[in-house]
Amino acid sequence: MSNYNKHVHEAEDEPIETIIRVAEPIDAKAILGLLRHVGKDTPYLSVGPEGANMTVDQQIELITRYNESDNNIMLVAESDDQIVGMATVAVIDNNRQSHVAEVGVSIIKEYWGYGIGSILTEEMIQFANYAEIKVLTLEVVTKNIRAIKLYEKYGFEIVGTLSKRLRNDFHYYDTYVMERLID
Repeated sequence: MSNYNKHVHEAEDEPIETIIRVAEPIDAKAILGLLRHVGKDTPYLSVGPEGANMTVDQQIELITRYNESDNNIMLVAESDDQIVGMATVAVIDNNRQSHVAEVGVSIIKEYWGYGIGSILTEEMIQFANYAEIKVLTLEVVTKNIRAIKLYEKYGFEIVGTLSKRLRNDFHYYDTYVMERLID
């Protein structure tokens, strides 16, 4: 699954060229920057403005582990010569749940509305089929209507609610657990 084609998406008046590809160790610093950026963009993610709590070397190690795995993948979306989004599929590291993967998508706010979230979600589902993953699962803040609609568009269903799952400053957010069964 390391060969991805260029995808060109148009939204409203302005076309945007986006390349979706597998993350490489050289992307580590840019991915950490992306996570800091999206952490500032929205209170609905598990990372805040501080980004991921890891060093560049730790991120390199994580990317390498994903790339050496047959059933995990980390994708990046490039536009305007920068990484503007990412998606992950990570199987649960337990033999009895090895058919289940947790997924996530993050995109810089300036690139919302260009179809990047859709293509990343499509690629995650395609990879799940390839890797023989049977269940994709995720958590999404109940107020994040845009993300919920995206996931529902691709067959994810709400299967539960978790109370006060995320905290941002003095606000607590509930999350939905969503899943998609893979045929």
